[in-house]
Amino acid sequence: MITKATRDDMARVMACARAFHAYGVWKHVPLDETAFEGFAGALIDGAGVILLSDDGFCGGILSPAYFNPSFVIAAELFWWGEGEGRALREAFEAWAKDRGANAVQFSAMADDRLPAVSRLYRMAGYQPVECGFVKEYR
Repeated sequence: MITKATRDDMARVMACARAFHAYGVWKHVPLDETAFEGFAGALIDGAGVILLSDDGFCGGILSPAYFNPSFVIAAELFWWGEGEGRALREAFEAWAKDRGANAVQFSAMADDRLPAVSRLYRMAGYQPVECGFVKEYR
């Protein structure tokens, strides 16, 4: 079952954040739990959302497009779910649509699962629009 997180769910949100961070592309950067908890609280209290399942979470925000503020994009910021990933994505899409978003944007990690994730996105009606690149300074 997918639920919209409240501040009372912060322990569950943080457990998901730890699991996602341990897997993610930025795992070499320490997770600042205090900062993430503040960020998550801002999403919950503001123009964003965090959705919870039994084994994961999905968070995002509504953002007016830079080229036309009347075109609103619901941007996924993090998405982690072992078994209920599809349900989390669909719940985020429904949240976005209910709030008047014109489009939904999800991302994927560039790892060995990218081809499979790309197929899942395409089957759900998504199409690639950009490819991101990162240069890290150490």
